[in-house]
Amino acid sequence: MHEVSIAGAIVDAVLEAAKKNEAKKVNEVFIEIGELTALNPDQMRFIFETITSGTIAEGARYNIQVIRPLINCKKCSYNGPIEFFEKLHFILPAVRCPDCGDLDVDIIAGRDCSVKKIKIS
Repeated sequence: MHEVSIAGAIVDAVLEAAKKNEAKKVNEVFIEIGELTALNPDQMRFIFETITSGTIAEGARYNIQVIRPLINCKKCSYNGPIEFFEKLHFILPAVRCPDCGDLDVDIIAGRDCSVKKIKIS
């Protein structure tokens, strides 16, 4: 369950940002999770609730937006979304162009995980 280590890193970054801004409370955290990361938003929320207990982030609301994968195909120049159905965590998914089926693609979006905004008081 790689969600635990990633959630821990996110919470560390949120708490550090809050400390730098002399916050007394973290109220809300806005996060974008790419679908290709295989991170489960519900599991992430549960982990955030668990590991923030006793911190200024305890009780914060976590708004998680899932970002769909976007690609650029080097063969046919397709540029757009793909359907991603891979749910296994133990293999790397094969990302194919939906138009020509080629594997030589650049992934433009959908593989990152980042904190976009934090509301503090």
